[in-house]
Amino acid sequence: MTAPRVTVVVVNWNGREFLGACLRAVAAAAAEAPLHTILVDNGSTDGSQEFVRREFPAVEFVQHERNDYTAANNLGVARAAGDYALLLNTDATLRPGCLGRLVAALDAEPRAGAAAPKIVYPDGRLCTTGIAQRDDLYWFDRDQGAPDPGPGGPPERVLGVSGCCALFRTAAWRQVGGQDEDFHMYYEDVDLALRLGAAGWHSLYVPAAVCEHVGHGSIRKAPTWKDELGERNRLLVLARHFGDRFAAELVRSPWFQSAAPAQVRELLPKLAARRGAGRDDVLLDLLLALRDAVRAHAGELDARWGEHRNLPKILGEREQWIATLLEEVARLRLWRLPGRRLKPAERAFLDRVRGRRRE
Repeated sequence: MTAPRVTVVVVNWNGREFLGACLRAVAAAAAEAPLHTILVDNGSTDGSQEFVRREFPAVEFVQHERNDYTAANNLGVARAAGDYALLLNTDATLRPGCLGRLVAALDAEPRAGAAAPKIVYPDGRLCTTGIAQRDDLYWFDRDQGAPDPGPGGPPERVLGVSGCCALFRTAAWRQVGGQDEDFHMYYEDVDLALRLGAAGWHSLYVPAAVCEHVGHGSIRKAPTWKDELGERNRLLVLARHFGDRFAAELVRSPWFQSAAPAQVRELLPKLAARRGAGRDDVLLDLLLALRDAVRAHAGELDARWGEHRNLPKILGEREQWIATLLEEVARLRLWRLPGRRLKPAERAFLDRVRGRRRE
């Protein structure tokens, strides 16, 4: 039997509805490269275990008791043999030729640590063509939602690859320590891409390879919201890779502003560890950033007040105008009709303004 060059790692949590299509496509891809498949199950309760053992007996089944995506990926790659490990979501399906083209791309570039295919939604729109970075230090999937332009050209370098479907060189993965398990999920692929880059590896987008991805196959069943976890994990990325902007970004982070105190306390040591500093140093940076933010807001408020310095005079003139109107109305006999007299609040307002006039 030929030794596998590729170990396919599929992490599953209640993904029974997707596993058939996913694993059948993986089995067909064995014609493109010798492979071995490991399914790491994160404590599913939907019959996934029984289904895989019955329908796919050649798949190595690993039971992982806690639902932790990054820990399960690390567990799977740790068991990998051969040159490459393919991370594949349960709701992702390899199209013919996908695996072979990814392997060829990494074979051709010895310093490429990862390669990903064109990932498309079932309706044909692009899901991702790699990870890109915005100037405000948020990361996003390139071309998401755009029409598929059709057959692509040669592989191209990108900042990073989505963990939905990505072939990693096992030597590169192990050199940088795999995925950071404090992330659980979301932004773990950004952090891994940046660590690979810092270690001298680069990532490839291979447009000729195609994978279909349903999207949110498992997370929609979980109580954890993507936006909340993603913003929290973004702070871990900033602490490790963008120390000069970390404190200011932390202060303006929606997660930091709204998280429960216990969540902030739990995260601070993790941020400090990635900053390579003590917790007190991180707190000092945070306090200084908060001070600067308060100063900036104070300056903004002062500027706004300058724009409206005549507001007290304007409000006073408005009160006088309303009082004059009420005085004229009170003189009209119309107001002596039942139910048409000045209301108590109007009378109180008029008395207050008259009192100021006499002062």
